[in-house]
Amino acid sequence: MSRVAKISNGPNKVMVTVEDGTGFIADAAIITVPLGILKANLIHFEPKLPQWKVDAISDLGFGSENKIAMQFDRVFWPDVELLGVVAPTSYACGYFLNLHKATGHPVLVYMAAGRFACDLEKLSDESAANFVMLQLKKMFPNATEPVNFAWFLHCSYYLFHVSFLNSVLMSKVTN
Repeated sequence: MSRVAKISNGPNKVMVTVEDGTGFIADAAIITVPLGILKANLIHFEPKLPQWKVDAISDLGFGSENKIAMQFDRVFWPDVELLGVVAPTSYACGYFLNLHKATGHPVLVYMAAGRFACDLEKLSDESAANFVMLQLKKMFPNATEPVNFAWFLHCSYYLFHVSFLNSVLMSKVTN
């Protein structure tokens, strides 16, 4: 897999050029790119995108969401996709994504969003893991400690422009 560097649109053809200079020519192309890639201008368009599209890209926003994946020795939670607790304010809202349902591995991923996600990154690994376990134990007082965990940080990585991949997550947590 290669990163797209340039998209050239001619009268009857489209040429997509990747980082190593290799070009692919087609009659047409459907471009689906994460907003962060467009905002960072990581793809050169020829001709340039019309101003109304540049303005729309500039006006669109997206928030931060951090993930802390935890692998356990066994499943102690119900067979549902999402688990959550209601926080006293919207600041500390988060939820757990149950990857066991999809993968068979006893893995939960804590999802934290917004300003809280960025503040969570400022904690030490141990403090963040303790916070997440505190949230989990509010739902499951007998929850076991994780045997492994991994962070997927977005706030501190200003060049993080791509989507989260469950396969990457699973390889980091289960290995």
